[in-house]
Order: sequence, then C-alpha cells, then structure tokens
Amino acid sequence: MVFSTTEPGHVHLRFVGLKGRSSRLYRLSGDGTPVAARIPLPVGSDKVSFRVFTAGIRNAWTAAASPLREVPRFHEEISGTGSDLVHYRGGPGPGVLHYAGPNRIQLEALDGSLVYQGPVAESRAGEHVFQWPGRGYYQVRSSGAWSLSIAYPQADRCD
Repeated sequence: MVFSTTEPGHVHLRFVGLKGRSSRLYRLSGDGTPVAARIPLPVGSDKVSFRVFTAGIRNAWTAAASPLREVPRFHEEISGTGSDLVHYRGGPGPGVLHYAGPNRIQLEALDGSLVYQGPVAESRAGEHVFQWPGRGYYQVRSSGAWSLSIAYPQADRCD
C-alpha cells in the first residue's frame, strides 16, 4: 500500500486486526516534505482496516494498493526518507545502514508474501554495520533520511 499526503506533517496509521505484521502502528513522516510511504500488506489480504491520525496536515491523504513490481529493487545501494518497502537483490553478507533522522530506524525482513519475518537492524542516527540475511523484501521504518548498502571489504593498504 502507498500512503501519501499533499503537505508535510506527521501521520500515525494503525492497522486493525491484520496478522503478519511486526507492529500495527506506523509513524510516518516526510522529514519536512509531504508523506509518501510504502507499507507492506501481506499478499492475499482482501480487506484491510486502519485508522489514521494526523498532525500538521489539513488536506486529504490517500492510501492505494500498489503491485510488488513497483517496489524499488537494488543490488548494492538504495536511499530514501521515511518508511519504505525495498527489494534487496544481493546475497547474504555485511551491510551498512546510514541514518540521519530523529528517533530510531528499524530494518525488518519480510517473506515473499510480505509477512514479517524478524528484525535485521535497529539503531539511532549514524552509520551502523549489520548482516544482510540475503535477497528479499525488507521494510524500512524511519522518520528521517536513510541509505542501505552492501559493505565492501577494506582493501589492504601499503604505506
């Protein structure tokens, strides 16, 4: 699902009775820009119910279904702002999470049906190394700017 607003603000979106989630509450922010967030809905969900609470937003918001083929794919690096859904196409190994935002950022693994599998990384602002489990869908839960990448081995240096 893609949730968006036409102006900056903060949104709390709470799912009602939806299984296969790490949390039913999503705190969405555009980090000073309008909100645009992909939120995974487990495949096969015919109906979803949620409540929306906004702060600083006067105009309407939209929430629309979006096909999996529109989820951004990457092999080596991707960046964004706020919460998003991404499709990592690389293999298992070390990764790097850069985060410049308030609160905490969470990276969560999802299965091929977008059902929550478990946490991968969680941290505050800065650069953090973590372990990619492998290719698949991942949910970024964030209030600020972030980037995800594979970690390249340090080259031996000769001084």
